[in-house]
Amino acid sequence: MEAYVHDAVLDMHHARDEFEAALDAVDSEQWERQIPYGDRTLHELLAHVAGADQAWAVAAQGLLKGESEAAKKPVSPEEAKAARKRAIERGRGRPVPELRAEMVSRRKLLLGLYELLEKRHLALGLPAYGDEHNSVRQRIWLGYHDRLHAADVKRALRMNWAAPKLKFLPELEPAVEQLSPDNVLYVVHSVDPVMWELPSLTQGWTHRDLLAHIATGDWVFQRHLRSLVETGKVAQWPDVHAGNAERLAERKVSTVNALIEEYLSMRHGTMLLLAELKPKHVREVLFMPWMPEPHERPMIEYIQWFWMHERTHVDDLRPAMKYATSLR
Repeated sequence: MEAYVHDAVLDMHHARDEFEAALDAVDSEQWERQIPYGDRTLHELLAHVAGADQAWAVAAQGLLKGESEAAKKPVSPEEAKAARKRAIERGRGRPVPELRAEMVSRRKLLLGLYELLEKRHLALGLPAYGDEHNSVRQRIWLGYHDRLHAADVKRALRMNWAAPKLKFLPELEPAVEQLSPDNVLYVVHSVDPVMWELPSLTQGWTHRDLLAHIATGDWVFQRHLRSLVETGKVAQWPDVHAGNAERLAERKVSTVNALIEEYLSMRHGTMLLLAELKPKHVREVLFMPWMPEPHERPMIEYIQWFWMHERTHVDDLRPAMKYATSLR
């Protein structure tokens, strides 16, 4: 096995052990518990993980056949998402032992394909992951997937959850989709643990400081949304720099896991507020000094822009991901 691939596989083994240990803690009557901040049950999550390696296996087979550059249309992100939904549908009626056995067998098949990967494959792209950050070198590190879902299992066992049915204004739906926590969780669970206390691309901040800012990053956004819902008007801008510094100082000793939990809780709160907005709210005018003139913009533009603030900080975490810190 190519040395770089071996490192990714070793990380996957450690992450799978963590996920299996989390599953072992689930009693037979707990599989229908819902996962907080989402709408899956534990059984549906297991079905998802049981079939997850298949998507990468198909992509890897295409690479080995030389199809990644061929005329055959690659799998799109939308098709990949639909395949994940089908895996959950297929698994709903299947018993837990059967799904766990499938999880093991599919992983063995995937690792057999990893054995065949060579250095020349690593620079190729996987269109199923979109147009950015889609190289085989990056996406071969699948340990993050088991780690984030192990955290899901533990969260479901300690919290009672009933997913709210939220409905958003049609004009807000693209922004709501962009505010999905999936990308943040992918990057955060891919960070090399030794990097958290080292300096980040943001001057004066470690990578853990950066995560603390991401975890609390909705506070100004929520202030405006809450003011709209409660008063019909946007709030006055607070001292953002002072507020950010205060929140960072309060979390100087917070663990990475605690910051992830805070991020998910805060983002859920943002979704609840967005679901309460009416058409009149998104037409309210907000002063946005960082935008080209005119600085007075309708609230809908702020909502549509906000996800880019988070993405900027998440991109500053990417150099700390395991694929980027590997010396191979």
